[in-house]
Amino acid sequence: MTGGPAAPFFIVGNDRSGTTMLRLILDRGPDAAIPPESMFLTDLDLPAARRRMEDQRGRQELMEEVWSHPKIRLWQLHGGPPRVPPDLAPDHALRFVLEAPYEAYAARFGKERWGDKTPHYVHHVDRLLEIWPEARVVVLVRDGRDVTLSLRRMPFGPNNAWAAGQWWARGIRAGRRAERDHPGRVATVRYEDLVRDPPAEVARVCAFLGLRYTDAMLALEQVDPARIVPDQRSWFPTLFDGITMNAAGRWRHEMPPRDQRLFLAFARDELAELGYPVPVGEVRGVTPLEETLYRRHNQLMRNVNFVRLRVVQERGRELRLALRRRLADPVKRG
Repeated sequence: MTGGPAAPFFIVGNDRSGTTMLRLILDRGPDAAIPPESMFLTDLDLPAARRRMEDQRGRQELMEEVWSHPKIRLWQLHGGPPRVPPDLAPDHALRFVLEAPYEAYAARFGKERWGDKTPHYVHHVDRLLEIWPEARVVVLVRDGRDVTLSLRRMPFGPNNAWAAGQWWARGIRAGRRAERDHPGRVATVRYEDLVRDPPAEVARVCAFLGLRYTDAMLALEQVDPARIVPDQRSWFPTLFDGITMNAAGRWRHEMPPRDQRLFLAFARDELAELGYPVPVGEVRGVTPLEETLYRRHNQLMRNVNFVRLRVVQERGRELRLALRRRLADPVKRG
C-alpha cells in the first residue's frame, strides 16, 4: 500500500539506527523535504491544543508557539508563521497549525510533500496517526549491539550494555506493536538490508510512501552538510562518505563478551524476532550486584550527559523542554 499524493510520512526508531541516513536519502528525492528532528509533536499537550482550536485567538497563539519551538527555529524557516484561516473546522485548524512549519520547510526546497524524522516518535505512532490518519510510518531497526556501540560517544541515550539492552528492546517492541496495530500504514525496515542493497531497499521504501525513486537519492556524498544541525554534525563522522556496510556487524569484533551477555539478558527475544543472530543455549543472566552497579553507572552518566548536551553543547536551547520530557515521559524517565 502507498500513501496518498500528499500524505505525510514519519521515520522513527531507536536512536543510532540509521534514521538520519534514511532521512537524507529520501530528502534527495524529487518529491519530499524532511527537516531535522521536530519533537514538538510530543512536547505538545494535544487535548489542550484541541481546546484552543475553538477560537481564533487560541489558534493563532498556538501557531506562534509552534513556530518558536527550539527545534523549529533550527529549520531556518523564511518569514513568520502564517495566519490560521478563520473558517476552518477545529480539527482542520489543528492540522493546519501543526503542518505549517513542515509546509514552509518543504517550500523552501521546492518540494510538494514533507516528512519527519524523529526517532522518539516510535513510542507515539498512535498519536501521529490520530492527527494524520493517511500518514505512513517507517520504523527503522538495527542490530541493538551495533546501536550500543554507536551510542558510546553520544551525549544521550543509555550508557552501558545493561541499560542499552532494555532501552533498545523497549523501542523494538513499540515499533512492532505499531506495525501490528496499524497494518498497511506502518512498515519495518532493517538498517542492514538498507546498506546491503540500497537500490532495492530504498525503492521499496519509496513505493510504500508513494515517492518517486531515483538512483541519485543514494549519493549521500553529495548531500550538503548544512542539512544537519551544526552542533550535531560531529555525531555523523562517516555519514557523507556514502552508503557502506562498514558499520554493520561491528559488535562481533568490538563488543566485549561481557557486554554481549548483558545486552542479551534483556533483548535476546527482540533480536531473534528481527532475524539477528543470537547464541544457541542459555546465556548467564545479570546478578543483583551487576544490576546495582550498572544501574548506578547509567544514572550517573545520564545526569552528566544531560548537562553536557543541554547546557554546554546546546547552551540551554532546549533545557526547559528537555527537563519536562524527562519528568513527564515514562520513556524518557526510563
